[in-house]
Amino acid sequence: MSSIDRSYPVPRVYLNGQIIPRGRARIEPFDRGFLYGDGFFETTRIFNGRAVFLDRHLERLAASCAAAGFGSAVDATKLQAGVKRLVRANGIRDGYLRITVSRGLHRGALTDLSAPEPTVFAEARAMSLPPLDSPSPLVLARSASRRNEHSALVRHKSLSYQGNLLALAEGRGRGADEVYFLNSRGHLTEGALSNLFWVSGGMVRTADVGCGLLPGITRQVVLELCKEHGVRAEMGEFGEAHLAAADEVFCTNSLRGVMAVEKLLDMPEKALESRAFVSRLQHTYAARVARACGRPL
Repeated sequence: MSSIDRSYPVPRVYLNGQIIPRGRARIEPFDRGFLYGDGFFETTRIFNGRAVFLDRHLERLAASCAAAGFGSAVDATKLQAGVKRLVRANGIRDGYLRITVSRGLHRGALTDLSAPEPTVFAEARAMSLPPLDSPSPLVLARSASRRNEHSALVRHKSLSYQGNLLALAEGRGRGADEVYFLNSRGHLTEGALSNLFWVSGGMVRTADVGCGLLPGITRQVVLELCKEHGVRAEMGEFGEAHLAAADEVFCTNSLRGVMAVEKLLDMPEKALESRAFVSRLQHTYAARVARACGRPL
């Protein structure tokens, strides 16, 4: 018997503690999130009616808000309960969740960073996503723009996301699915929508957070899985030569999990035929998600 709450018509959204019909959701045009991108967001997959690694996403969101001076915006216990109500109200078994938090109403001074009434919004909707144990492989290209490893926002999932979108659009215009960034010193960092990993001689490598990247939740889980299964993993400063010499390359994000890279457009057009390690990792990651969400594989 389904546990979906049929008392709510769909679709519904969460706004400042309430579950309301999407058409009734209103946010002030003077909200600082709208005016200045002054806020943060999190996205994750809904699997078996549960938001994947929601506690970790809320922890990262709270840390970002705290770093920006409005840490009280995220009551993790309240928001976690609200997300569960929202997913159930919309009857979502598998799909997409986004949580957005802004500093709230602009009060007349740019430097007034108080947040007595932050805006907290969440959307949960069904989405057709590939199986976590076999997502489609990616074509990867280098972005023409660089990551600023000294930026105050680079380690946070900021609402100021236009740089990522423009870089991704440029890459897709070249036939890529995703792009990766170098930082100001020429070191590898991350993708526009993902974290970047590569495998060489049985060693898994990825850029250190200090290179200028968002420490992804799936990235964190992958590193934990490597440790649990005795796979050597290293974080550090790496140039493109490491990517060019890699046996396998993969990207990670919270919607699609672990995605193999089948081609690098800039090296020149290096094809990556070996995917043995990534395939095993995909199955291991999928099993971890299924256990966390109450559906054994």
